[in-house]
Amino acid sequence: MIVSSMGLPMALVDVDQALSGDWREYEGKVDLIRVQDPPVESWTRLREAGFLPKPQVVAWRAEVLDSEDRYLGTLPRKDRYDIRTAYRRAGEGGLRVGTEPLTAGLLEEFLELYERQVAAMRHGWAVAVEQRRNILAEAESYCAVMVRSQGTLVAGCLNQDVPAKDEIRARFSAVSSDHRHDSLARLLYWEMLREARGRKRRWASLGRDINLYGHVVKPGLFSFKSRLGFAAVPGQLLEPGSGSHQADRVVRFKELTDPTLLLSYAPVAGEAAALAAPLQLNLCTPSEELDTGPYRGVGLAGTTVHTVRPT
Repeated sequence: MIVSSMGLPMALVDVDQALSGDWREYEGKVDLIRVQDPPVESWTRLREAGFLPKPQVVAWRAEVLDSEDRYLGTLPRKDRYDIRTAYRRAGEGGLRVGTEPLTAGLLEEFLELYERQVAAMRHGWAVAVEQRRNILAEAESYCAVMVRSQGTLVAGCLNQDVPAKDEIRARFSAVSSDHRHDSLARLLYWEMLREARGRKRRWASLGRDINLYGHVVKPGLFSFKSRLGFAAVPGQLLEPGSGSHQADRVVRFKELTDPTLLLSYAPVAGEAAALAAPLQLNLCTPSEELDTGPYRGVGLAGTTVHTVRPT
């Protein structure tokens, strides 16, 4: 069955179709072949048939550590340099960075910037706008990192404090197109880490992503979050029951980017261990000479490049 998910054409097949090769009737018609909720006992055979068992959603999490210097020490030299450069550029540009309580007025100011950013995306989804009422209802649990240029909001991030999880979560962020090259997103998340440390939270989160980097979320987002020291983990590990499992096979790049990334469960012995297996990075590309350098992650079991020849 062919379906469209936010403009992405995909075929949903069952385990038997995936294993027998009957899925090939959809080649040339879709970008992705998916088995939804495959039984764990079928995962080994699905891998052998070219399908990658994966969590539907991944959560990005980092331990805050007890000092900024200690956290910086866990990052590669280039990533430490990029953080310092972001602050230097902000200072040279006269930008003011501050943390503000979330009010109805501040939320509307942020959403105006956020909607402009989403409107410029090919497959944009204004989630924060849809959740406006819920955000306001929980406003006291939020702290907003805002960057202003002569009083005008040019970047912002809405962070929610979740004491029950010992965590601060970056929920929504936006950067003005005029400042897209000033590394303000890196600055926003670094300020969120500082806020988490100041509140004595153990964890900081960069939220949850659909586990398919090449459509709504792009490969660059994976690299960006990794370079800040955050690790991707299955959403179900942090919130049992959230998200499903899927087995995907990329077959075309009409709507997907080159490369397309997804995080699959690493093969392990025994079905009981499968759901707790570490994640490994898969890079799907039509090219035989993909530079994998930009796509390094934290705590991954490995990286595999899949050369896909669209028909």
